Amino acid sequence: MPPFTSKRVATSRLVGERWLVIDVESEGGFAGHGVYGWDAATEEYVSLWVDGMQASPAYGRGHWDSATRTMTYEVQTWHGGQPVRYRETTEHRADGTQLYRNFVPRPDGTEFEMIRTVYRRRD
Repeated sequence: MPPFTSKRVATSRLVGERWLVIDVESEGGFAGHGVYGWDAATEEYVSLWVDGMQASPAYGRGHWDSATRTMTYEVQTWHGGQPVRYRETTEHRADGTQLYRNFVPRPDGTEFEMIRTVYRRRD
């Protein structure tokens, strides 16, 4: 399937100065909701994502790379009763944009970039 382009709007807010809540909507009707933050009990970054295309929530555990200014999450969800794993990264660029990428594993062990999104601040 060839790539396609759509416009999305992501609205972010902090809850209790600890959790980042992100709501995403696209012009094509896609809507999703994410919660990201530091879990003090496990001492790691965690994420929870739900959207209208998935029947199960996606749970992630992440790490921050200050050298590349990139947040990476290893994520697991379920589809048809089977676990599905993927990796997502968000790179914080010097120009103020954020590059989000979603990678799914292929049977041969390589990864396929399923989603690439560039976020720009709205004025």
